[in-house]
Amino acid sequence: MSFTLFADARLALARDSLAGLSTGDALGAQYFLPRPAPVDLAADALPPAPWEWTDDTEMACSVLAQLADSGGIDRDRLALSFAERCAPSRGYGAGAMLILGLIRTGTPWPLAAASAFDGQGSCGNGAAMRVGPLGAY
Repeated sequence: MSFTLFADARLALARDSLAGLSTGDALGAQYFLPRPAPVDLAADALPPAPWEWTDDTEMACSVLAQLADSGGIDRDRLALSFAERCAPSRGYGAGAMLILGLIRTGTPWPLAAASAFDGQGSCGNGAAMRVGPLGAY
């Protein structure tokens, strides 16, 4: 049996996915980003607020915006959105900063992506970290 969800229902699911992704990202960042004092994992307590999200959530916001604007993903527009929304304080890696900087200055994203890591691609998990809203959609 199959069924079809209307676009507004799919978008609501994508938003819910982003809410969960961003919460987990912000919590997880408390254990990995440089902090004034290490978080005590054995204390069985939540770290003090505020929890800042990282580049993973920032990029997932671009995915959700694409879905909301056009009901799909246009790779060129998505790459430009990634570049325009890039805030270095969110913890982007050096490779992402290089690629997004090139895109911001007009380099087509396939060329910008090929310029990093000797054209071999990264070994990171960035795509997995931001794709949640698309899967929910």
